[in-house]
Amino acid sequence: MRGSGGRAGALAAALVALMACGPPAPRSAVVPGPGLFVAGYHAWWTEEAWTAYPMEALDRLYLFEVELDVAGRIRDAHGWPEGWTDLANRASEAAVSLVPVVTLHPEEAVPVLLADPDAVARAIGTLAALVESTPTLDGIHLDLEVFSPVPTEAREGYVALARGLRARLEAIRPGSVLSVFIPALDRSDAYDELGLAEVADYLVVQGYDLHHRTDVRAGPLAALDGWAPLDWTTITDRLTGLGIPARHLVMGVPLYGYEWPVEGPNPGSATRGPGVAVPLTAPPDVLPELPRADARASRHGVRRDPVSDMPYYAFERTDGWVQGWIEDATSLDAKADFVRTRGLGGVAFFPLAYAPSEFRRTLRRWKDGSGS
Repeated sequence: MRGSGGRAGALAAALVALMACGPPAPRSAVVPGPGLFVAGYHAWWTEEAWTAYPMEALDRLYLFEVELDVAGRIRDAHGWPEGWTDLANRASEAAVSLVPVVTLHPEEAVPVLLADPDAVARAIGTLAALVESTPTLDGIHLDLEVFSPVPTEAREGYVALARGLRARLEAIRPGSVLSVFIPALDRSDAYDELGLAEVADYLVVQGYDLHHRTDVRAGPLAALDGWAPLDWTTITDRLTGLGIPARHLVMGVPLYGYEWPVEGPNPGSATRGPGVAVPLTAPPDVLPELPRADARASRHGVRRDPVSDMPYYAFERTDGWVQGWIEDATSLDAKADFVRTRGLGGVAFFPLAYAPSEFRRTLRRWKDGSGS
């Protein structure tokens, strides 16, 4: 526990009292009408890419990221909000909700903060002050990621953080949004997903990286089915089985893929080393050292996995085979259908700067309910 003596006890007691008040009733993430709730992440390293975003087709724009330190203070806001006035004005003109994403790095620091009531109380105050001082912000999106077992105090501390922050946000600006990002499978049981869902407006589920950069086999990042447990069907079944209403689950959707060196062209081939991230596309000045998936697919042709219908490309070079697993218009439309059919809350795209040009038309169809 950080701090000592009466000060630490007073802070902890204040946090307990705040928690006892309880949050307002959660609100549904579902947008009224036939269309989907659509959110997207603007990553700080993509800089001015937001000028090309289809703002008219978004409900919420997440500002990625505001980094905390282990004591619950802001370590690096990446220019938010002062350096992003033009973005905030553009979002306001388009009636797009603007919400910062709160992170903490490295992963090992997350349970340290969450197990410390002083740090949790300080983080609540820090983030409440950020929203209070910035009228253009509509809430907070918590994204404290950990993939290893954590102490019980840390698991409970995340719910305490969300609960305390929700109460503060409601006092500052009624109707403020609180959402929480969670891993897809949580194999280490580091999260109390039901507890978080009862406090937050909705959970954003990591519906991607189901095959990640360092996996031993290549495969889809975001299959809907056929790759259990690495698919959306298994993930959403697990979460709704915990008692979380489907409408409180917003699925994260990747606008990038991975390109792996592999043993052969067939789906699921063993990898020969770590993969490389491949944006579907991106402005020339954004990560120019990375290949673009749409150009790769155009050059080598799109194949479809017979199990999941997910797109990939494969080609052979002098050192062996390469597979790139990506998204395309067909796979994205299938995700929209999945969300509608399952009664889920919506989708959140990461990151928006990697979206292909036809993405604007896709989102308009999703928003107006005209289908895929």
